Amino acid sequence: MRGFICCSLLASFAFPALGNDEALPKGTMKRGTLANAKLIADAKLGVAAKVGTMGCGKPERLEPYIVAMPTGTPGQQRWKELWVVSGCNNTYPVHIDFNESGEGAADWIIGSER
Repeated sequence: MRGFICCSLLASFAFPALGNDEALPKGTMKRGTLANAKLIADAKLGVAAKVGTMGCGKPERLEPYIVAMPTGTPGQQRWKELWVVSGCNNTYPVHIDFNESGEGAADWIIGSER
């Protein structure tokens, strides 16, 4: 049942329109994500689960930020992002490490707060 709840919450995650005049969170360098649509959808599952463990069962908004640009050779690049989730009258920072695992494929892992 928990998996169903996390999956159903994904539809409510929205990427907001961000103005250029908004300040970036500490430790980030750029708004947005380097992940493609498939990787975003996959990572949202982990983000929803993480936010659930942080006390929010109904995330509403997701704001992605780049923490570290990709390093390594194509197909083996690594980068870091911070996805800030809003919901339940709070914000929840979720750190994600992305690692390419071949051409056109990548893995992600929810990192600990830095």
